[in-house]
Amino acid sequence: MKTIGMIGGLSWHSSLQMYEYINNFIAEALGEYNCAKMVLANVNLQEVFVTRKDEQEKVLLEGARQLEAAGCDFYIICSNTMHKHAPYLQSKVKTPLLHIADATAEAILEKGIKKIGLMGTRITMEEDFYRGRLAEQGLSVMIPTLEERKFIDHVLYDETGFGFVREESSKRFYQIADNLTRQGAEGVILGCTEIGLLMQQAHTDIPLFDTTMIHGQTAAKMAIEGDVQRSFLFQKQKTQD
Repeated sequence: MKTIGMIGGLSWHSSLQMYEYINNFIAEALGEYNCAKMVLANVNLQEVFVTRKDEQEKVLLEGARQLEAAGCDFYIICSNTMHKHAPYLQSKVKTPLLHIADATAEAILEKGIKKIGLMGTRITMEEDFYRGRLAEQGLSVMIPTLEERKFIDHVLYDETGFGFVREESSKRFYQIADNLTRQGAEGVILGCTEIGLLMQQAHTDIPLFDTTMIHGQTAAKMAIEGDVQRSFLFQKQKTQD
């Protein structure tokens, strides 16, 4: 079994879910007393939020280098939004990164879906680092209206970021997902690792793609299969100068 590295704390509430998804998948797959071989580098979310982009990169890089020093076979970033810094980390750390958007795209394409809605932070919904990566896999990506994007962003930063799950916010998230499907989306990506706290597949007929669950289960599968270099999910790493 390969050792999985996790950059967590982004927030720790969703990192806890990721930890559970990974270990549950491996326990169910292998049985007996099996669980994941993992190393967690839990960064301080406060340091991420109050710093400029270059300072954010340094915080994440410290976590990535801790995982590299620990000998992890590959690592994951327990946040969709922080994959904005994935290219920078890949240029500084040789340990392979399992990109959350790649794992999510694979899960969507396996269902035969080509037109997908995306909910997440405004950065994730509006910038190209995430949508562009999905488009490279052949997906057409739809996002909510500006008003809806502002609401989603507020909830993720000011509610679930602190561990608060409000029923009225959950209802509104389902309504936004429904609006996306009315416009032609065949499913909806829960593109923040905390949206799974607000939305579950059992409560809607809309196909939901929970990135926390998908990322965790993909990491667990790769750890069991062992040959991480064989998967297209792992992008070629840039070597340090």
